Amino acid sequence: MTTTPDNPFAALDVGERYRRGRPYHHPRSLARVRALAGAEPATGRALDVACGTGMSARALADVADLVVGLDASREMLRAAPVRAGVTYMLGDAERMPFADACFDALTCSSGVHWLDQERFFAEVARIVRPRGWIGLYDHYFFGMPGVDEFPRWVDELFARYPLPPRNPQVGDPRLATPAGFGVVGTDSFEDPIEMTREEFVDYEMTISNCVAAVERGVAHEEIRDWLFDSTDPLFGGASRTVQFIGSITCLRRLP
Repeated sequence: MTTTPDNPFAALDVGERYRRGRPYHHPRSLARVRALAGAEPATGRALDVACGTGMSARALADVADLVVGLDASREMLRAAPVRAGVTYMLGDAERMPFADACFDALTCSSGVHWLDQERFFAEVARIVRPRGWIGLYDHYFFGMPGVDEFPRWVDELFARYPLPPRNPQVGDPRLATPAGFGVVGTDSFEDPIEMTREEFVDYEMTISNCVAAVERGVAHEEIRDWLFDSTDPLFGGASRTVQFIGSITCLRRLP
């Protein structure tokens, strides 16, 4: 008997699949975060929570002197590339091993919905200095313009491979501002990405539905074969524009 794990991104080899399949949207998403925050050209010490394979930490390192990437999955961290100025740590976002007020900024990309948010934001309030900024951003596929079969295919995908349970405390920080923070601004934007059929299948193998199915014991090859066969009508031998949606909430630590 198997159950869905608390952290579906602990599946064997998930880090390598994630590194290969996820689009590197993080620099352009982070640029919008910083525009909302009114961030100075360079940030001193920054923490990237739920850093996964390090894509978001790499983007943060372009604008910070020192970056720590924190993640609870060994498999994800194993696929994170070495980069000057970035240190990776294994740890929980709800109990972080850092001193008080030691970071100038914090980001979390596509990770807040996996966390116990009350405990997470209490930790963020502790480790981010007063007036430091927090960027929470997400990025997910939304549609395939001009492809009428896409909504039906999505329904079939979610019926075959359901979303794994997420934290029951999930909420939208834009609707309920965590204690100790002020909302600086929010943003949502379209991010169209041209993809081949194989690139789209590689991306789909990284979404939590498929990752959790592998963790439950469904063969990786079985899922990939279904994805490749079922997406044939969507692509018709050509690449397609996949419409992604970005969502951002920028907070600032109150004095």
